[in-house]
Amino acid sequence: MKNNLSCQAAQMEKLIREICSKIKSEGRKVLKDFDISPAQFDVLQIVYFRGPKKLSDISKRLGITKSTTTGLVSRLEMMGYLQKEKSPEDRRVYMVDITQKGKDLIDEVIENRVKLMENVYNKLGNKDKTIEILNEINKIMNESKLD
Repeated sequence: MKNNLSCQAAQMEKLIREICSKIKSEGRKVLKDFDISPAQFDVLQIVYFRGPKKLSDISKRLGITKSTTTGLVSRLEMMGYLQKEKSPEDRRVYMVDITQKGKDLIDEVIENRVKLMENVYNKLGNKDKTIEILNEINKIMNESKLD
């Protein structure tokens, strides 16, 4: 039988997973207005939040093959969300960067997520303590290199 600490850790994992899923789902409602798949959106997010990336870096981050990544990036490039440029360090390598159109899409998704969180925040009892706990969890996870 699991000890109390394991049960509480399992409960915490489940709660955080459910919260993340709900936030993600709310943000992705925006995607229904665009011809973009969740996998394509994942690529956009990587480049938006982490800056220009090589195709191989995107593949590793998403855990997909380079050929799958190439297809996703090509479609996003054709739609005007991404652009590819040769790397200044190695002309054989292409760097993938987000366009203004791609940034605008991500910003719209984030705006939807923020609206959801504003509704939640307004209903919280101890707002400051909640933010403090979330910051502490984030700090611990970053220090543990669990990202």
